[in-house]
Amino acid sequence: MHFPLKDVTVKKVTEPRAVVSPDYADDFWQMNQREFAMQVEGVGRYYACDGREVEYTPVKGASRETLELYLNGSVYGAILHQRKILPLHGSSFVLDGKGILVCGEAGAGKSSVTASFVFNGAGFLTDDVTPMVIREGVPMIMALSDRIKLWDDTLKQLGLKNKGLKKIAPDNEKYYYPVSKVGSEYFPLNMVFIISAGHEAGVLMREVTGADKFVALRNEIYRWEYLEGMKENEEVYFRTLSGIASTVKVFAVRRSDATGITELRETLEKIIAGQ
Repeated sequence: MHFPLKDVTVKKVTEPRAVVSPDYADDFWQMNQREFAMQVEGVGRYYACDGREVEYTPVKGASRETLELYLNGSVYGAILHQRKILPLHGSSFVLDGKGILVCGEAGAGKSSVTASFVFNGAGFLTDDVTPMVIREGVPMIMALSDRIKLWDDTLKQLGLKNKGLKKIAPDNEKYYYPVSKVGSEYFPLNMVFIISAGHEAGVLMREVTGADKFVALRNEIYRWEYLEGMKENEEVYFRTLSGIASTVKVFAVRRSDATGITELRETLEKIIAGQ
């Protein structure tokens, strides 16, 4: 099974372990500081512990691609949280030597605009989940991804075909697209764009400053709900987020549903070039 972190053991088992003493639990997730379990109807059950081990049991008929969707999303996020590595909900790339992170709500266009940059000469770093660490005072992206998830409509806008690509799930038109990543595993972060959808025409943009910058970044923590059962992470993430907020430019971007990927990319390019 595909998994971004090579030092994690991923095993298919008959029955995954359970979290015996969860500090947070609902019908979907159970977790404490070192253990995580998840049950996905029609897909399978997952367990992760100590940032090192993953077990999974598929439901009969579940496709490998759908199993990997949750393994490389929610379970990957749990492993990063267990390691106290801050995961942000965004995709990232390198342009003109600058590390750029694109965050935002589901469907905002994070992966689409990142793909547009990559297929126009930028270097690929991450898709959907972006691990962040501080090294010698510098916010660094851990560049661990080697594929990007794209809807068929996005592929068409980018002039790409879905022939030979693996569907993420049998009942939708979203695909895994393999992408070559840059050589370095760590890359400095210079700028963050937080995208949201609106009804206004075109693309509206404003720089986020002061205390609002910290809040905006914290809102982009991937699976922030996990922190309900992982209280030790709060102090670590406060330091990481403060380090990012003190050194990185953050822009709020509001795009209309009618805004095409190319138009959005060209707007962001102008901001990147001016910084």
